[in-house]
Amino acid sequence: MQHPVWRGVPDSKDESCRLTAARFMRILVRANVTESRGDSMKYRRSPFDAVLLGCVLVAWGGEPCWSQSPPTNIGSQACKECHEDQWNHFQSNPHTRAEMDAKLVGDVVGCESCHGPGSAHAEAAGDSSNPGFATIRNFKKAPAMEANQACITCHNGGEQAFWSQAEHAKRDVKCIECHSVHNPKSPGGAGLLTAKDASQLCLKCHVDKQIAMARTAHMPLREGGMSCVDCHNPHGSVSPHNLRAQTTSELCISCHADKRGPMLWEHAPVREDCLNCHDPHGSNNPQVLAGKLPFLCQRCHITTRHPSTLYDSPDLGSNRLFNRSCVNCHSQIHGSNHPSGKFFLR
Repeated sequence: MQHPVWRGVPDSKDESCRLTAARFMRILVRANVTESRGDSMKYRRSPFDAVLLGCVLVAWGGEPCWSQSPPTNIGSQACKECHEDQWNHFQSNPHTRAEMDAKLVGDVVGCESCHGPGSAHAEAAGDSSNPGFATIRNFKKAPAMEANQACITCHNGGEQAFWSQAEHAKRDVKCIECHSVHNPKSPGGAGLLTAKDASQLCLKCHVDKQIAMARTAHMPLREGGMSCVDCHNPHGSVSPHNLRAQTTSELCISCHADKRGPMLWEHAPVREDCLNCHDPHGSNNPQVLAGKLPFLCQRCHITTRHPSTLYDSPDLGSNRLFNRSCVNCHSQIHGSNHPSGKFFLR
Protein backbone atom coordinates (compact mmCIF):
# COMPACT_ATOMS: atom_id res chain seq x y z
CA MET A 1 0.00 0.00 0.00
CA GLN A 2 1.34 3.44 -0.89
CA HIS A 3 2.26 5.64 2.06
CA PRO A 4 0.32 8.94 2.01
CA VAL A 5 3.47 11.06 2.10
CA TRP A 6 4.73 9.30 -1.08
CA ARG A 7 1.88 10.83 -3.04
CA GLY A 8 2.94 14.03 -4.80
CA VAL A 9 6.65 13.13 -4.98
CA PRO A 10 7.55 13.80 -8.64
CA ASP A 11 8.56 10.91 -10.89
CA SER A 12 12.15 11.31 -12.07
CA LYS A 13 13.49 10.16 -15.41
CA ASP A 14 16.81 9.45 -13.69
CA GLU A 15 16.70 6.08 -11.92
CA SER A 16 19.43 6.99 -9.42
CA CYS A 17 17.40 9.98 -8.17
CA ARG A 18 14.30 7.86 -7.75
CA LEU A 19 16.18 5.17 -5.84
CA THR A 20 17.64 7.76 -3.49
CA ALA A 21 14.19 9.15 -2.73
CA ALA A 22 12.79 5.62 -2.36
CA ARG A 23 15.30 4.78 0.37
CA PHE A 24 14.15 7.76 2.40
CA MET A 25 10.53 6.83 1.91
CA ARG A 26 11.10 3.22 3.06
CA ILE A 27 12.68 4.54 6.27
CA LEU A 28 9.75 6.89 6.69
CA VAL A 29 7.23 4.09 6.26
CA ARG A 30 8.96 1.76 8.73
CA ALA A 31 9.15 4.52 11.31
CA ASN A 32 5.46 5.33 11.07
CA VAL A 33 3.72 1.94 10.66
CA THR A 34 1.80 1.20 13.85
CA GLU A 35 -0.06 -1.90 12.69
CA SER A 36 0.10 -4.23 9.68
CA ARG A 37 -2.60 -6.75 8.78
CA GLY A 38 -2.31 -8.39 5.40
CA ASP A 39 -2.42 -5.73 2.73
CA SER A 40 -3.65 -3.01 5.07
CA MET A 41 -1.48 -0.74 7.17
CA LYS A 42 -2.18 1.96 9.72
CA TYR A 43 0.04 5.01 9.92
CA ARG A 44 0.63 7.50 12.69
CA ARG A 45 1.53 11.13 12.07
CA SER A 46 4.55 12.53 13.90
CA PRO A 47 7.18 15.27 13.56
CA PHE A 48 9.42 12.50 12.18
CA ASP A 49 7.31 12.63 9.01
CA ALA A 50 8.12 16.28 8.40
CA VAL A 51 11.83 15.86 9.17
CA LEU A 52 12.34 12.92 6.84
CA LEU A 53 10.19 14.41 4.10
CA GLY A 54 12.36 17.52 4.31
CA CYS A 55 15.43 15.32 3.83
CA VAL A 56 13.82 13.78 0.76
CA LEU A 57 13.12 17.19 -0.75
CA VAL A 58 16.64 18.47 -0.01
CA ALA A 59 18.15 15.35 -1.56
CA TRP A 60 15.78 15.67 -4.50
CA GLY A 61 16.60 19.33 -5.15
CA GLY A 62 20.27 19.33 -4.19
CA GLU A 63 21.55 17.56 -7.31
CA PRO A 64 20.37 17.71 -10.92
CA CYS A 65 18.24 14.71 -11.92
CA TRP A 66 19.41 14.46 -15.50
CA SER A 67 22.03 11.98 -16.47
CA GLN A 68 24.08 14.38 -18.60
CA SER A 69 27.03 16.39 -17.30
CA PRO A 70 26.38 19.90 -15.86
CA PRO A 71 25.42 22.58 -18.44
CA THR A 72 28.21 24.39 -20.24
CA ASN A 73 28.46 27.65 -22.16
CA ILE A 74 27.65 27.43 -25.85
CA GLY A 75 27.69 31.08 -26.96
CA SER A 76 25.00 33.59 -27.88
CA GLN A 77 24.68 32.41 -31.48
CA ALA A 78 23.03 29.22 -30.26
CA CYS A 79 20.44 31.33 -28.39
CA LYS A 80 19.65 33.28 -31.55
CA GLU A 81 18.24 30.20 -33.28
CA CYS A 82 15.16 30.21 -31.01
CA HIS A 83 15.23 33.66 -29.42
CA GLU A 84 15.95 35.83 -32.42
CA ASP A 85 13.86 38.85 -31.32
CA GLN A 86 15.54 38.97 -27.90
CA TRP A 87 18.94 38.53 -29.51
CA ASN A 88 18.34 41.41 -31.94
CA HIS A 89 17.23 43.75 -29.15
CA PHE A 90 20.28 42.80 -27.12
CA GLN A 91 22.57 43.88 -29.96
CA SER A 92 21.21 47.44 -29.81
CA ASN A 93 21.44 48.13 -26.08
CA PRO A 94 24.44 48.98 -23.86
CA HIS A 95 24.74 45.43 -22.50
CA THR A 96 26.11 44.27 -25.83
CA ARG A 97 29.38 45.98 -24.89
CA ALA A 98 30.01 42.91 -22.72
CA GLU A 99 30.60 40.98 -25.94
CA MET A 100 33.15 43.56 -27.07
CA ASP A 101 35.01 43.76 -23.76
CA ALA A 102 34.96 40.62 -21.65
CA LYS A 103 36.52 42.50 -18.72
CA LEU A 104 33.10 43.95 -17.95
CA VAL A 105 31.56 40.62 -16.98
CA GLY A 106 34.54 38.26 -16.66
CA ASP A 107 35.14 35.22 -18.81
CA VAL A 108 31.52 34.69 -19.87
CA VAL A 109 30.02 37.17 -22.34
CA GLY A 110 26.68 37.48 -24.11
CA CYS A 111 23.40 35.85 -23.10
CA GLU A 112 25.01 33.37 -20.72
CA SER A 113 26.64 36.05 -18.59
CA CYS A 114 23.14 36.70 -17.17
CA HIS A 115 21.13 33.57 -17.95
CA GLY A 116 23.81 31.00 -17.11
CA PRO A 117 25.21 28.07 -19.15
CA GLY A 118 22.80 27.14 -21.92
CA SER A 119 23.86 23.72 -23.23
CA ALA A 120 21.23 21.68 -21.37
CA HIS A 121 18.52 24.23 -22.21
CA ALA A 122 19.46 24.09 -25.91
CA GLU A 123 19.48 20.29 -25.92
CA ALA A 124 15.93 20.30 -24.53
CA ALA A 125 14.88 21.94 -27.83
CA GLY A 126 11.86 23.66 -26.33
CA ASP A 127 10.58 20.59 -24.45
CA SER A 128 9.57 21.98 -21.05
CA SER A 129 9.22 18.46 -19.64
CA ASN A 130 12.94 17.87 -20.19
CA PRO A 131 14.84 18.54 -16.90
CA GLY A 132 17.51 20.46 -18.82
CA PHE A 133 14.96 23.00 -20.06
CA ALA A 134 14.76 24.70 -16.65
CA THR A 135 18.52 24.97 -16.15
CA ILE A 136 18.54 28.42 -17.79
CA ARG A 137 17.80 31.39 -15.52
CA ASN A 138 14.27 32.72 -15.97
CA PHE A 139 14.18 36.06 -14.17
CA LYS A 140 10.39 36.33 -14.35
CA LYS A 141 9.97 33.11 -12.35
CA ALA A 142 12.98 33.46 -10.05
CA PRO A 143 12.66 34.99 -6.55
CA ALA A 144 13.44 38.71 -6.42
CA MET A 145 16.74 38.35 -4.59
CA GLU A 146 18.01 35.72 -7.02
CA ALA A 147 16.83 37.62 -10.09
CA ASN A 148 18.33 40.92 -8.91
CA GLN A 149 21.66 39.30 -8.09
CA ALA A 150 22.39 38.92 -11.80
CA CYS A 151 22.05 42.69 -12.21
CA ILE A 152 23.89 43.90 -9.11
CA THR A 153 26.86 41.72 -9.99
CA CYS A 154 27.79 44.55 -12.37
CA HIS A 155 25.50 47.40 -11.28
CA ASN A 156 26.81 47.79 -7.73
CA GLY A 157 28.14 51.36 -7.67
CA GLY A 158 27.04 54.89 -8.52
CA GLU A 159 23.25 55.11 -8.66
CA GLN A 160 22.92 51.51 -7.42
CA ALA A 161 25.41 51.76 -4.54
CA PHE A 162 22.68 51.73 -1.87
CA TRP A 163 20.36 49.18 -3.50
CA SER A 164 20.52 46.79 -0.55
CA GLN A 165 19.05 49.52 1.68
CA ALA A 166 16.44 50.73 -0.81
CA GLU A 167 12.75 50.33 -0.06
CA HIS A 168 12.26 48.65 -3.43
CA ALA A 169 14.81 45.97 -2.53
CA LYS A 170 13.25 45.41 0.90
CA ARG A 171 9.85 44.94 -0.74
CA ASP A 172 11.21 42.35 -3.21
CA VAL A 173 10.79 44.51 -6.30
CA LYS A 174 12.65 42.97 -9.23
CA CYS A 175 14.88 45.00 -11.52
CA ILE A 176 12.95 43.63 -14.50
CA GLU A 177 9.73 45.19 -13.22
CA CYS A 178 11.14 48.60 -14.15
CA HIS A 179 13.85 47.72 -16.68
CA SER A 180 13.80 45.57 -19.79
CA VAL A 181 17.04 44.54 -21.47
CA HIS A 182 15.30 42.99 -24.46
CA ASN A 183 12.28 45.25 -25.02
CA PRO A 184 12.62 48.76 -23.52
CA LYS A 185 9.79 51.26 -24.03
CA SER A 186 11.73 54.45 -23.21
CA PRO A 187 12.72 56.65 -26.20
CA GLY A 188 16.11 55.60 -27.52
CA GLY A 189 16.26 52.90 -24.87
CA ALA A 190 17.31 55.44 -22.23
CA GLY A 191 17.48 53.60 -18.91
CA LEU A 192 15.97 50.51 -20.60
CA LEU A 193 12.65 51.31 -18.91
CA THR A 194 9.46 49.29 -19.24
CA ALA A 195 7.49 52.55 -19.64
CA LYS A 196 7.79 55.68 -21.77
CA ASP A 197 9.48 57.67 -18.99
CA ALA A 198 10.49 57.30 -15.35
CA SER A 199 7.54 59.25 -13.93
CA GLN A 200 5.01 57.14 -15.81
CA LEU A 201 6.75 54.06 -14.47
CA CYS A 202 6.74 55.30 -10.85
CA LEU A 203 3.08 56.28 -10.91
CA LYS A 204 2.02 52.74 -11.83
CA CYS A 205 2.61 51.81 -8.20
CA HIS A 206 2.56 55.18 -6.40
CA VAL A 207 -1.04 55.93 -7.28
CA ASP A 208 -1.51 58.40 -4.40
CA LYS A 209 1.15 60.63 -5.97
CA GLN A 210 -0.57 60.40 -9.33
CA ILE A 211 -3.75 61.74 -7.71
CA ALA A 212 -1.79 64.57 -6.05
CA MET A 213 -0.23 65.58 -9.36
CA ALA A 214 -3.67 65.94 -10.90
CA ARG A 215 -4.37 68.90 -8.61
CA THR A 216 -4.26 72.50 -9.81
CA ALA A 217 -0.85 73.33 -8.33
CA HIS A 218 1.81 70.71 -9.05
CA MET A 219 5.39 70.22 -10.06
CA PRO A 220 5.85 70.23 -13.87
CA LEU A 221 5.94 66.45 -14.18
CA ARG A 222 2.79 66.25 -16.29
CA GLU A 223 4.27 68.80 -18.68
CA GLY A 224 7.59 66.95 -18.91
CA GLY A 225 9.57 69.69 -17.17
CA MET A 226 10.95 67.29 -14.58
CA SER A 227 10.78 63.69 -13.49
CA CYS A 228 10.35 61.71 -10.25
CA VAL A 229 13.99 60.67 -10.44
CA ASP A 230 15.12 64.30 -10.31
CA CYS A 231 14.28 64.25 -6.59
CA HIS A 232 14.27 60.53 -5.78
CA ASN A 233 16.77 57.77 -6.50
CA PRO A 234 14.68 54.60 -6.95
CA HIS A 235 17.81 52.47 -6.41
CA GLY A 236 18.26 53.77 -2.87
CA SER A 237 20.01 56.54 -0.96
CA VAL A 238 21.17 57.39 2.55
CA SER A 239 18.17 59.70 3.05
CA PRO A 240 14.50 58.96 3.81
CA HIS A 241 12.18 58.40 0.84
CA ASN A 242 15.20 57.77 -1.41
CA LEU A 243 15.86 61.52 -1.67
CA ARG A 244 18.87 62.74 -3.63
CA ALA A 245 19.91 65.02 -0.75
CA GLN A 246 20.41 64.73 2.98
CA THR A 247 17.19 66.64 3.78
CA THR A 248 14.06 67.79 1.99
CA SER A 249 15.04 71.46 2.35
CA GLU A 250 18.48 70.82 0.89
CA LEU A 251 16.84 69.15 -2.09
CA CYS A 252 14.37 72.02 -2.62
CA ILE A 253 16.96 74.81 -2.50
CA SER A 254 19.08 73.01 -5.08
CA CYS A 255 16.56 74.55 -7.52
CA HIS A 256 14.97 77.32 -5.43
CA ALA A 257 18.31 78.97 -4.67
CA ASP A 258 16.74 82.33 -3.70
CA LYS A 259 15.31 80.61 -0.61
CA ARG A 260 18.68 79.19 0.43
CA GLY A 261 19.81 81.80 2.96
CA PRO A 262 21.32 82.36 5.42
CA MET A 263 19.03 85.26 6.24
CA LEU A 264 19.42 88.04 8.77
CA TRP A 265 15.92 87.22 9.97
CA GLU A 266 15.11 83.52 9.67
CA HIS A 267 11.61 82.04 9.54
CA ALA A 268 11.93 78.93 11.74
CA PRO A 269 9.55 76.61 9.81
CA VAL A 270 11.40 77.40 6.57
CA ARG A 271 14.79 76.49 8.06
CA GLU A 272 13.34 73.32 9.58
CA ASP A 273 11.57 71.74 6.60
CA CYS A 274 9.95 73.04 3.42
CA LEU A 275 7.24 70.40 3.88
CA ASN A 276 5.91 72.33 6.89
CA CYS A 277 4.16 74.62 4.41
CA HIS A 278 4.37 72.93 0.99
CA ASP A 279 3.16 69.65 -0.52
CA PRO A 280 5.58 69.06 -3.41
CA HIS A 281 3.52 66.37 -5.15
CA GLY A 282 0.51 68.63 -5.67
CA SER A 283 -2.04 70.83 -3.97
CA ASN A 284 -5.22 72.74 -4.73
CA ASN A 285 -3.67 75.83 -3.12
CA PRO A 286 -1.31 78.34 -4.79
CA GLN A 287 2.44 77.62 -4.62
CA VAL A 288 1.61 73.98 -3.72
CA LEU A 289 0.85 75.10 -0.17
CA ALA A 290 -0.19 72.38 2.27
CA GLY A 291 -3.16 74.47 3.44
CA LYS A 292 -5.22 77.49 2.53
CA LEU A 293 -4.15 80.92 3.78
CA PRO A 294 -4.60 82.33 6.38
CA PHE A 295 -5.32 78.98 8.05
CA LEU A 296 -1.91 77.58 7.13
CA CYS A 297 -0.19 80.41 9.02
CA GLN A 298 -2.56 80.04 11.95
CA ARG A 299 -1.44 76.48 12.54
CA CYS A 300 1.53 78.08 14.34
CA HIS A 301 0.54 81.74 14.86
CA ILE A 302 -2.27 81.19 17.34
CA THR A 303 -1.69 84.53 19.12
CA THR A 304 -0.03 87.56 17.49
CA ARG A 305 -0.01 91.35 17.64
CA HIS A 306 -3.31 91.39 15.76
CA PRO A 307 -6.22 88.95 16.07
CA SER A 308 -4.88 85.57 15.07
CA THR A 309 -8.11 84.30 13.55
CA LEU A 310 -11.07 85.90 11.88
CA TYR A 311 -13.24 84.31 14.54
CA ASP A 312 -11.73 86.44 17.34
CA SER A 313 -12.91 89.64 15.76
CA PRO A 314 -15.03 89.07 12.64
CA ASP A 315 -14.09 91.52 9.94
CA LEU A 316 -15.28 90.82 6.43
CA GLY A 317 -13.06 93.65 5.18
CA SER A 318 -9.87 92.07 6.52
CA ASN A 319 -6.99 92.03 4.09
CA ARG A 320 -6.46 88.41 5.07
CA LEU A 321 -9.57 87.42 3.14
CA PHE A 322 -8.36 88.29 -0.36
CA ASN A 323 -5.38 88.11 -2.64
CA ARG A 324 -2.37 86.56 -0.85
CA SER A 325 -3.81 86.82 2.65
CA CYS A 326 -1.05 87.09 5.31
CA VAL A 327 1.58 87.36 2.62
CA ASN A 328 0.03 90.61 1.42
CA CYS A 329 2.06 92.24 4.19
CA HIS A 330 4.57 89.57 5.20
CA SER A 331 5.98 89.31 1.69
CA GLN A 332 9.42 87.99 2.71
CA ILE A 333 7.98 84.96 4.44
CA HIS A 334 11.00 82.73 3.62
CA GLY A 335 13.33 85.14 5.49
CA SER A 336 14.55 88.71 5.27
CA ASN A 337 17.94 90.43 5.08
CA HIS A 338 16.49 93.89 5.78
CA PRO A 339 17.53 95.45 9.11
CA SER A 340 13.85 96.13 9.81
CA GLY A 341 12.65 92.80 8.45
CA LYS A 342 12.01 91.07 11.75
CA PHE A 343 8.39 90.46 10.83
CA PHE A 344 9.20 89.70 7.18
CA LEU A 345 7.45 92.87 6.02
CA ARG A 346 10.37 93.89 3.79
